[in-house]
Amino acid sequence: MNPPRPLLACLLLLALGVAAYANSFSVPFYFDDESHILENPYIQMPSLDGASLKRAMIQDGKQNRPFSNLTFALNYHFQGIQVWSYHLVNLALHLLASLALFFCLRRTFRRLGWPAERGDLAALLSAAVFCVHPIQTEAVTYIVQRQTVMASAFMLCTFLCYLAARETPPRGRKLMLYLLAALSFVIGAGSKETALVTPVLILLYEVYFFQNLSFAFLRRHPAAIILAILLLSGLFILYVRPEIWAKIGQGYQNYPFTMTERLLTEPRILFQYLGLLLLPLPSRLCLEHDPQVSTSLLSPWTTLPAILGWLILLAASIRFARRPGWRGISFALLWYLLNLSLESSFIPLDLMYEHRLYLPSLALIVPLLAGPVALARRLRWPVIYGGLVILALLSGTIARNYVWQSPRQLWSDCIKKAPRRTLSWINLCVIQADEGDYANAIRTCTRAIALDPSLAHPYSALGVAYFHLGKSEEAKRSFEKAIALDPEFDQAYFNLGEWYLQERKWPQAVAVYERTLAVNPLYYRAHQRLGSIYLEKLLQPDLAVPHFQELVKLMPNWDAAYSMLAQAFLAANDCTGASRAARQGLRLNPDRLDLQAVVRQCSPNLAPP
Repeated sequence: MNPPRPLLACLLLLALGVAAYANSFSVPFYFDDESHILENPYIQMPSLDGASLKRAMIQDGKQNRPFSNLTFALNYHFQGIQVWSYHLVNLALHLLASLALFFCLRRTFRRLGWPAERGDLAALLSAAVFCVHPIQTEAVTYIVQRQTVMASAFMLCTFLCYLAARETPPRGRKLMLYLLAALSFVIGAGSKETALVTPVLILLYEVYFFQNLSFAFLRRHPAAIILAILLLSGLFILYVRPEIWAKIGQGYQNYPFTMTERLLTEPRILFQYLGLLLLPLPSRLCLEHDPQVSTSLLSPWTTLPAILGWLILLAASIRFARRPGWRGISFALLWYLLNLSLESSFIPLDLMYEHRLYLPSLALIVPLLAGPVALARRLRWPVIYGGLVILALLSGTIARNYVWQSPRQLWSDCIKKAPRRTLSWINLCVIQADEGDYANAIRTCTRAIALDPSLAHPYSALGVAYFHLGKSEEAKRSFEKAIALDPEFDQAYFNLGEWYLQERKWPQAVAVYERTLAVNPLYYRAHQRLGSIYLEKLLQPDLAVPHFQELVKLMPNWDAAYSMLAQAFLAANDCTGASRAARQGLRLNPDRLDLQAVVRQCSPNLAPP
């Protein structure tokens, strides 16, 4: 018995996704991955108890992404920092999004009256292009952008459950599907705020494809409308808390543009996004784009035409929505604008990133792949056309993932394509310093400083390069300059502490490390350094113990932290504390000889666990 066509389509999508991203599994952690994963104590769960799970999801309460946070925490708990496991989850979510899209499009094309064969082919080609399009690499390959992929995947699952419920007669099954749709929406919105637009998109879909462009049905369901308004109001209050408003209000202090300039620039960027979707050449894709900021309606001159262009397109899409063949185009335009509405609004964010196109890309992909299927007399030609497009895009994605393999290669690529982006120069400088290429690191950081002397980060990285080259005074001046530019820059304080530590100036080092913790109490390396100074240099183990206890809290899966704590307890003549810390460390690593020695010393009649 031959398997049904949907099963074959699913297998093909899975194969394409694996082929496109098989070479991404060794891509290292980058940039925001460090703060969200490598240096994030909230996700480092010692166990899977309720308190640890809650802490991993809520974290400091200053962001709204508990479910994507949870996936990072589970990754860390089961596989530590083995990068392949994070990429595996990212790819699984991307494949889930592709499959959900395929089934949503099947139902949509059938609702439009397409024959099953054409509808299934159009859905498959569209989902396949979505799956392998190079524009998606930033969302799928960049680990921290799992938030985008996860939110989008569950948005599409919400749509799929809703469509299935709308077309299911049995009341019990319909209710179950609606509940699944609600659950998917909650998970999506709890993965990234962009999913909050889902109810609006579903309402538009209902109007366009079930109600023949009429809102009259709303009058027949007042209870449902009131319930929806109450639920959405509750979500709004939950998501837009005072601390979130404060974060938004202060956000523009960190950007070289104002809120007005951002709002003027985004219409131009919306057109640039379309250009990237249509022509995703390797020479055009970049982690860090550098669009020109619009300072007025006429500077640059394309600002006003871009704004007018979107207004005209929006008006035309609504005006011609009732014409045969135009309804899908009209909905696609609204889909594009609504999915980008949050990240293209007044919220202080960088102007342009490719991962924001993950779900909006469907607005162009679906018409360009489904259109030929609808118009062709024979399906052979759309299959050939779609197959060639898929192969070309697949090769582009594989090539793009090769760029992500090396940090030096990625940031050099960014500098080549957006040479004015200071952030790329800073990151390249840090990579060069980490790799011991200090001479080039100095040149790269100096270039970053020349581009923007007001930024603290390049001075801090420059100081690290000087520090390792033995240029002590230049290093100190660089760290102090970074602190003067940004008095809340924890890394710069820590680096200055390292300078004092090398100079054997223990009191000054202690003061600077304490300042690091005043800025960022979660900076575990500062606790480690303070504990070591108090224990080994100042011979004050009683003062070392609290810092090592904090280190253990922040890094509960690091066996070396328990060893440091056990040694501090021993030096403070507290064998009970030393034995307890050693036994906790041995549960993580039973082979640590130093911890076994502590247990034998403090509990000579007991064998180590």
